[in-house]
Amino acid sequence: MRARRRARRLWLRLALAFSNPAGLRFDRGLVRATGFSLINQFYARAGGFTPRPCLLLTTRHHRTGERRSVVLPYRRDGARWLVVGSHGGRPTDAVWARNLRVHPEAEVRVGWRRLPVLAREASGEERERLWKLVTDDGAYVGYQRMAAPRVIPVVALSERVQAARKTNAPTASPT
Repeated sequence: MRARRRARRLWLRLALAFSNPAGLRFDRGLVRATGFSLINQFYARAGGFTPRPCLLLTTRHHRTGERRSVVLPYRRDGARWLVVGSHGGRPTDAVWARNLRVHPEAEVRVGWRRLPVLAREASGEERERLWKLVTDDGAYVGYQRMAAPRVIPVVALSERVQAARKTNAPTASPT
């Protein structure tokens, strides 16, 4: 028990060491190159959870329009990726969640694939169902307690079908 507690403290220290601009930049580069996130590993181990797969979400900032990227653990729900805007239990929503409310068109990088996506924040019964899905291993429950009364957003990312991919018919050439 004591060794387990020490191991959790070590993982948490490592996570905090990487949770600075240089560490986050390194982690984004690592996800781009390998699909693996060290920070996700550190936080999951420190919380006693199994690490989840990660994606790199690129949004447009809600005020400036600049492109912003963030590494997020996700869960699948059919063809959708579910991400949680816990913001570490803070009383405000994560910036990427605010960005998606204003500009729901975004891009994800999952493994080696880059895909355009459309974001939709779940609400009502759907949010409750998805919340149970993303918290089935106990993740985010502590964050929800810390963030109360704020309701942590659960965002579903669905692949956008490009116009060229929608139609399989060849385009007519002018003769």
